[in-house]
Amino acid sequence: MKRFLVTALFAATPALAGPYDQPYSIITVDTAKSADPHLRRVIVNRVDGETVISGNRAVVTPGKHAVTLDLPPRKGFRLATQQTFEIEARPCTRYYVAARLDSLTTQDWVPVIRSEEAIGECRSKFKVAGAK
Repeated sequence: MKRFLVTALFAATPALAGPYDQPYSIITVDTAKSADPHLRRVIVNRVDGETVISGNRAVVTPGKHAVTLDLPPRKGFRLATQQTFEIEARPCTRYYVAARLDSLTTQDWVPVIRSEEAIGECRSKFKVAGAK
């Protein structure tokens, strides 16, 4: 009986693997102030149709993902707006996303990756070469 339980436990281990047990990427909001008046902070709402619930950031596997961002209401506007864009996430890379307004007087905007950086801990743990 003990042998069966131990075997069952080890068989279930891959199912219990978390997002940090393999190379990963992070998509998060850019909180840095910008001198560009057309850049705005966004909310990371969904990735691949799944709601993001952990602190406005998503931990994803490397590859192509559909990211939905919300631009909260701002002065002169009462409704938030949403945009979805695709990102090709590289292993062990953090992406900072924001909104670029087409104009300060309209609701038109496009999602942008404002910056990206290597996740050193991930690169060393999984021996991922090259940093951008």
